[in-house]
Amino acid sequence: KFVGARDEAGSLKLREGIAMIGNVTAGMNAVIGGHARCSRSDQVDHGRKVFYFDIAYGSIKKMCQSYHGRENAIEIPFEEDFLPMLQNIQVDLGNRRMNDSDPDSAEVFLKALEAAIYNASNSISKSSLEGSLLILDHITSNTAIHMPISTIAKHAKEKYGMIVAVDGAHGLLSLPLDMPNLLSAGTNSHNNAANEGYVDIYLTNAHKWFSSPRGAALLFCTNPFLRETILRQPAVVSHGIDDGFLSRFLWDGCRDYTAQLSLPVIADFWEQMEVGVVRKEMQYNLLEGVRILISHWHPGKCRDHGDDADAECVQRYSAEAGVTLVPIGLHAPNMVLVRLPDRISKSQDSERKTSTDAKDVQDYLYSRKVEVPVKCIRGMLYVRVSCHVYNTGEEFENLARAAMTFPT
Repeated sequence: KFVGARDEAGSLKLREGIAMIGNVTAGMNAVIGGHARCSRSDQVDHGRKVFYFDIAYGSIKKMCQSYHGRENAIEIPFEEDFLPMLQNIQVDLGNRRMNDSDPDSAEVFLKALEAAIYNASNSISKSSLEGSLLILDHITSNTAIHMPISTIAKHAKEKYGMIVAVDGAHGLLSLPLDMPNLLSAGTNSHNNAANEGYVDIYLTNAHKWFSSPRGAALLFCTNPFLRETILRQPAVVSHGIDDGFLSRFLWDGCRDYTAQLSLPVIADFWEQMEVGVVRKEMQYNLLEGVRILISHWHPGKCRDHGDDADAECVQRYSAEAGVTLVPIGLHAPNMVLVRLPDRISKSQDSERKTSTDAKDVQDYLYSRKVEVPVKCIRGMLYVRVSCHVYNTGEEFENLARAAMTFPT
């Protein structure tokens, strides 16, 4: 129900290709480090490179450069030149699975990928890209964008023969994951069988939206070749290393398994709550919270009467009006970046705001008993608001009022 295994065949496919890990960061170390190790020993075809978007989770860049070296770790510039292209794209809020293959947003991401490959063409050839690693975020951390991972992965695999790994830290529960159709079960490093997905490796945390204790995460890989090459060695080698895919990641030393043992109880709770209903409620409450912030910080951008028309205005025109980073439908279902009031979010001169400015605002809000990340994107400041089942409109009101008192 939570990862799309709707029948026994789908469940069996996933059981053979799932490992329990401590967190996505540990898993990504195994993936990136494993690819670097295999590329040096020619266990993957030719690929020595690893590609990642500049809006990826911050530690991804450090891992790629650490394991592959700076010359083989290729950052795909996106934030400055391509992110603004997403502002006028509209998607249906009612079907989140469609975001994974949305053609309009995918076109923007693929332009960025192709530009990065073209700019690096002096040092790499198309044939040398085969077996290279492409890392995608299902939900980006800093910018809270729902990336069209299926379409990007299909393009990267069919055109270049890349191996695709997805950091889905925010995926479990917040998104209607469909692992049997998302994952590739190819018989070698880059070919996938018919009627299957194009993602080779997917990792997701349980402690975020699924609400387990910290220390529980899942690694999916239904490709037997990759399980015995790139994923042959976890980040920590211990007693389970020679006892199969599950054991090599599970038995890695003196770990507290409380978080893993809690998962069945948490799954039962969410089933009783009805997962589809929970997702709709979180999305509705987030949309209302965004409307509250916009009405306080950017009056007149969308009408402020609290009726359905205003909710629709926020959904359709907030990015065009410059008050959310991208349209609501391209943001994560439970997270949105809302621009702070003009006097806080923008510099009064030609200088751009910096991450230092973002930290100043975040620390100030914390001193006012409001905990929310403040992000600096393209020289402007945004709050990245999240909404779970326990968040209320009153909390968004408190944030709105606290920010208005920030001294400038």
